[in-house]
Amino acid sequence: MTPVPFLNWFERWAVRILYRSPRVGLLVIKEADGAVIWYAQDPADKIPEDLYEPASLQLERLYHLPAYGEQE
Repeated sequence: MTPVPFLNWFERWAVRILYRSPRVGLLVIKEADGAVIWYAQDPADKIPEDLYEPASLQLERLYHLPAYGEQE
């Protein structure tokens, strides 16, 4: 994970915890008053690739996904 230069130590610690979580597929961080955007994506997660679909299709796909830890 590349360090995010505009975060303090506590925010970096929180981002590290989120980054290592198996439940997070896409993590986006934006500087408050700037245009810098930093993101990390799980390569096994297919949903962030489909962000160009209409919101209704995305919500339907999320609704039909199995819960965390369930078998498909």
